[in-house]
Amino acid sequence: MHRSYDDMGGTQVTDRPQTSPNVDQHHQSAIASGDLLQGRRQVWIDHDGTLYCLKATSNGRLYLTK
Repeated sequence: MHRSYDDMGGTQVTDRPQTSPNVDQHHQSAIASGDLLQGRRQVWIDHDGTLYCLKATSNGRLYLTK
């Protein structure tokens, strides 16, 4: 199990796979971040009427905010 802490308050993140998972029934719905961003730095996502902003940072991280 991989343990790390996010950069926004030290929330512990657990059970993150250390390598890319094999494609199986649970991961067939995975969407590549490049497919979502399509060359942009940020996109807005409407989830049940609430807008979220997905941003890519200059060091390759993604942030999802309301």
